[in-house]
Amino acid sequence: MPWHSPITWLVNQLVTDTDLNEQVRDNLSYLKQRVDAPASAQYTLNETADYTTASTTFVDVDATRLAFTLNTSGSAVLIGFYGTFSAASSADTLCYLDVALDGVRVGGDDGLALIARKNGSGTSLQHGTLSFTALVPTLSAGEHTFKLQWRVSGGTMILRAGAGSSGVDVHPQFWVREI
Repeated sequence: MPWHSPITWLVNQLVTDTDLNEQVRDNLSYLKQRVDAPASAQYTLNETADYTTASTTFVDVDATRLAFTLNTSGSAVLIGFYGTFSAASSADTLCYLDVALDGVRVGGDDGLALIARKNGSGTSLQHGTLSFTALVPTLSAGEHTFKLQWRVSGGTMILRAGAGSSGVDVHPQFWVREI
């Protein structure tokens, strides 16, 4: 169904069923089913192994699955993530998350989000869930790459990735959507 240019209504103009069908029903249907829907990508982890890092500088969590290239139209972009983390060493560990947009981290400094995991004696893992949503209000039209990144303050952090680990077989998700 095609888009119909909006009518400039006149005072005392007779409105017909054809006018209403084209201007209201058809145009709303067109907008709902349009081919040029906003650019978006998402990935829900269901891997054979969990992710780990001991890097004290920001690195990609997974440069293949958690990296998206979108061709945007120049609108704002929402970025989201949620996941469950565990400290893998006896050291108390801070884990920082950020998103690299075309190679430049969105959060800057220490990133967009932080989770602290205290492992204590090292005999039991402490789990915690972290999520964030970030708005990039101005983004030029064209191709852009988004990569989930992380670092730790020390020790080792685990991102649970649906790998079948008993009691923590959870499935994180990373997504980006133009709005």
